[in-house]
Amino acid sequence: MTKHLLNSFLIHYNIPFEENVSLSKKTWIKTGGICSYWIVPQTKQQLTDLCKYLYANRIKFDVVGQTSNIFIHSTYNPEVIVSTIKVNKYTIDDSIITCDCGVSVIKLAKESLDKGYAGFYGLVGLPGTVASSVYNNAGCFNCSISSMLDSVEWLSPNGSVQILNQDAFAFTRRSSAFKRKEIEGVLLSVKLRVTKADDIEEEKKKSEETIIYRKANQEGPYKNLGSCFCEMSYRRNVRNLITNLFVKACVGMKIVEDKRAFRKKTLLALYGYRDLDHYISDKSIITFVWRDNGAEQKFKRYKGFMNKVFKDLVQEIEEKQ
Repeated sequence: MTKHLLNSFLIHYNIPFEENVSLSKKTWIKTGGICSYWIVPQTKQQLTDLCKYLYANRIKFDVVGQTSNIFIHSTYNPEVIVSTIKVNKYTIDDSIITCDCGVSVIKLAKESLDKGYAGFYGLVGLPGTVASSVYNNAGCFNCSISSMLDSVEWLSPNGSVQILNQDAFAFTRRSSAFKRKEIEGVLLSVKLRVTKADDIEEEKKKSEETIIYRKANQEGPYKNLGSCFCEMSYRRNVRNLITNLFVKACVGMKIVEDKRAFRKKTLLALYGYRDLDHYISDKSIITFVWRDNGAEQKFKRYKGFMNKVFKDLVQEIEEKQ
């Protein structure tokens, strides 16, 4: 990569950037190595021009939103990361919502709910951008951006801008053709087809209920990426059977106040992973918390532990290493 030419391009197009950036100061969970260029286009046109330039000059780059679903290891030192968080304009026009890729799901969900649209009540607490939500097929409480997807504007590696409809994404549980690398390119904007709610007060009530549920059953957003895994079921083995019987007995005798935390601690003890207790949420065993500098090494052990306890694990979060 010729830094002088890239600098000249960025300055010419007035695209903000930083050099030699510590990703631990930029990412959601404060992890990562050193990035040669952290670039933050301010508009969809700047994003398009930038990515066309990077593709044409064969400069490897990553595109990120709020990084709320990515674990970037300290060993990952990318040349270029393009952040879309400032590419965040959107319009709501009757049955169509057109969003730039970096629009916040939480912000869009709250405004859409206020305007009486259906299907957003479960998204008012979902971090991330609209494009990343489509990319990951993210969702919660039976709501998802991908279920409303009409089409996306997509920049291919050959520099052409095309329109892709919902079918092109081949959505599966928490995945898409983009996440599986079956399609490469950059999502520039997202068009959603929406409908008015039959009972908006009921939608708002459900929205309030999801917020209460999150507070009671999920970690706050600090230094975690939410659910690390999905599509899981307990393995049929002796240690899991002992755990189930032991927890059931202790709950029955009312000597356990927090069933979830107690089950986690019992599993960790039986499988020989007590050192992970500090990093796994008491509220949900599928949530890992990057509490300190030792968390990065513990995450590998965490995945080993989870694969021993459960079968059919599907990892939701991405890793860059």
